[in-house]
Amino acid sequence: MTTIIKVPENCAESIPKMHLIPAEIQKDGPANVKSYFDSSVRYIDNNNFSGSLRGRPIHGVEFKVPSGYTGLIMNETRKAYTEEDEKELTATRSFKSFKYWNLDREPTIGDRIYQATKWIDIASALHSSVDIELKREDSVGSLKSEVSM
Repeated sequence: MTTIIKVPENCAESIPKMHLIPAEIQKDGPANVKSYFDSSVRYIDNNNFSGSLRGRPIHGVEFKVPSGYTGLIMNETRKAYTEEDEKELTATRSFKSFKYWNLDREPTIGDRIYQATKWIDIASALHSSVDIELKREDSVGSLKSEVSM
């Protein structure tokens, strides 16, 4: 199956506040987050938060999209019903940061979102240019890379 991704010019409109919460909500559209969710959020410090969702404790952090990248909200504009069909996703809005929440525990570097963004650093290092210097007299080489991890 092929997936086509469209990013129109008008999706540059940024979302001021976004949450990634550990729940499936059977609603598609705007929600009154300020009244029903934001009112339960308590700030522990500049980057850490706590709150409750459906009576359960949640813990969150402010998560910034890695430098050089932009987060996108995608809508499925064409479904693929068979393996030969093309699926189409269209970007509707963009974001640079969001609040990432976990149920019952604080977010850690073991969470998938952290691991996924760490892969960006690894992929960048793997695909960066490498300078090779060879010393002819002793046949010992050295590699230098411009990417630090």
